[in-house]
Amino acid sequence: MTRKRNSYGLKGAHIIWKAVPTKGRGVFTTRNIKKGEIIEVSPVVTMKSKNVPKDEAPDGWVLDWDENNRNKKYALGLGYLMLYNHSAKPNIRLESDLEKNLITVFALRNIKAGEELAWNYGVEVWF
Repeated sequence: MTRKRNSYGLKGAHIIWKAVPTKGRGVFTTRNIKKGEIIEVSPVVTMKSKNVPKDEAPDGWVLDWDENNRNKKYALGLGYLMLYNHSAKPNIRLESDLEKNLITVFALRNIKAGEELAWNYGVEVWF
């Protein structure tokens, strides 16, 4: 018998991703999360802008890596990082560790089980 899955997560993890109508995919919590709690620590792969394909905009696939060198170095997030959606009223924030090539995701407020986790992209949203 084939089971249709509507969400995907790691066994024992407290976040999952699933399809979101009109958005594609999104990340959701499976338990209550307290303000300030670490949700995920994601490794990143960094690349210079010259290595980003010119025929495809980096938006949505890579993040500006060093705020002091915008548009010169990008990071491709691993883990769930690239699946978090945008919100003008975010419930998470991202913090970069340039030396360790990591991005840590923190809760901005108490988050209830089942809520979608979203951050403010900090740019004009194109969709």
